[in-house]
Amino acid sequence: MFHALARMCADCLVGTQPAKRSNKAWVEVYRGLAHGACLDACKRASNVNFPPEIKSFTDAFQQLLRERERADYDPTVRFSREDALKTLGLAEEAVASLKTVQMLDRRAFSAWVLITSPGAQKARKRV
Repeated sequence: MFHALARMCADCLVGTQPAKRSNKAWVEVYRGLAHGACLDACKRASNVNFPPEIKSFTDAFQQLLRERERADYDPTVRFSREDALKTLGLAEEAVASLKTVQMLDRRAFSAWVLITSPGAQKARKRV
């Protein structure tokens, strides 16, 4: 999900066609997405007037990040094949749903998760 979001941000803000975009800028935007800032943005997105597909994505992102952390840091946790398939299905559904959102909203969400400066935070409180 993280890489699907990074690709969406780069595509929305720089462009999808390599011949018509700066590949350096595309990679910079793609790599500009930080895990912690992205998680914080996803948590705060429930208070913003984003389409339901984006809110569904942010909910799934948070849930799956918690599961990833359990898998990475709890040596006693065990997942069944059924659990793994369910988790994979949730991720695939969330990514597919995000792709259906209008470009205007995808761009707004891209800016939301990428731009985390204090000035951006203040501007968001005024809107």
